[in-house]
Amino acid sequence: MDGLFVLSADRSVRAIARFGKVVRIVPITICLLAIFLSLSAASLTVVSRVSAIPSAAIVVITHGFAQNVTYTQQGHFIAINTTSSFTQDYPLIYAYFTAEFASVNVTWAWYDPTGQLFLNRTQDLQCPFTPCSFVYYFPLRNTAAATKYGLWTMTLQAGGVDLYSDHFSVIPVITQNVFWDFEITQALPPRAHGSVTVTIHPSNKTWSSYYVDLPFATNITAYEFASHHALGVTSDKTGRVVVNFGAARSDGYKFVVSFDLASDLWQVSGGVFLFYWYESGWATYNDGYHSIPGSFNVSLPTNATFLDIVGINSITFNTHVNESSSRSVVGLEQTLPAGQQLGWVMLYRDTSYGISQPTSTAPSPTAAALNTVLAKPVPFLPLTFGSLSLWTAVMSVFLLVGSELLAPAYGKMGVLIDRRRLRIAALTLTTVFIVVTAYEITLLQSMLPPVGR
Repeated sequence: MDGLFVLSADRSVRAIARFGKVVRIVPITICLLAIFLSLSAASLTVVSRVSAIPSAAIVVITHGFAQNVTYTQQGHFIAINTTSSFTQDYPLIYAYFTAEFASVNVTWAWYDPTGQLFLNRTQDLQCPFTPCSFVYYFPLRNTAAATKYGLWTMTLQAGGVDLYSDHFSVIPVITQNVFWDFEITQALPPRAHGSVTVTIHPSNKTWSSYYVDLPFATNITAYEFASHHALGVTSDKTGRVVVNFGAARSDGYKFVVSFDLASDLWQVSGGVFLFYWYESGWATYNDGYHSIPGSFNVSLPTNATFLDIVGINSITFNTHVNESSSRSVVGLEQTLPAGQQLGWVMLYRDTSYGISQPTSTAPSPTAAALNTVLAKPVPFLPLTFGSLSLWTAVMSVFLLVGSELLAPAYGKMGVLIDRRRLRIAALTLTTVFIVVTAYEITLLQSMLPPVGR
């Protein structure tokens, strides 16, 4: 019995020892299991966040924008000058990313500062030796995107899922600053003098001449601002004025164009006068992509009173009126949009030339605006819109009459002229006439101030 008891006790001691080892192992096992489950959950979370579809997972490692990129001999990607800010004159924006995947279909979606989708492109990408780097080249300089200043967004998508979004800024490049100064010395008969002072910023280039559109100007001269050295000026009947600098000029060069106004001043009714001014986006050496900060000063005649100003195309101005002296000075500030038209109609009352003076025979604002439209030059052609309308109308009538006279009904069967082609040419000119006339009407409506009820 004693031996049996000892044997039983010994077995109990060994069982207790084994149980103690198990107790010590269980916490360690639980900890290892918890770590494994947490790592698995994290891994699943990353893949689900950047996967296009379950069978084509993509894990993005790095992404961003650069001014340039290059590749090494082994095909590795190198981003040069990474940045999120680009001036509008950068030729390309390089969007890049590095990721781990086998095969995936991605979409590059570009949103402008208003939040509107500007461009999207889809690509099928393969990555046989992960990780891989890819680049998309977004054109900027001399494109519509270059005129949309502000914060852009580029979103990379895969299978309809956003992988990431990056932001970058497009900053305007100022190529020139202009200051217009008008001095109205007399309302009736109208007498006014104007000048424009220009400071150029050619953006790492030089200019040797300058173009400005002055359709209602006479006695045009130009000179350097600092030295008053006279500059060469040439102009044509459409008002195209070219100032020759005499040499290549760089950033900061400043000059003045002086002129007298031969029009743009009319009497609306007894004592109330109108001063109208406009300039197109191409009127001051604008390439259609760069905005031009501009300011205007208008000195009214002695004892005249400023009434109101209306900007065309719903453009508003920062306006301030200085009435501290006998002559009111109206100041305006606005940036000329790239490739657009900027202008205004100013109303003022002149007590010296009002009811006691007979109403001027000058054209009404509508007629004056119509004359302005007809005198507007056609881009790339030595014609104005008025002359183009007249020419197309006359030529289309001649060709249509000729095509009818050549018809078999008139017995002109022996004339070696293709009547069908003649008629097509006549209809083409008629279409051009209709299109030009429609454009003239649209432009005329935009130039007239809104009529209040």
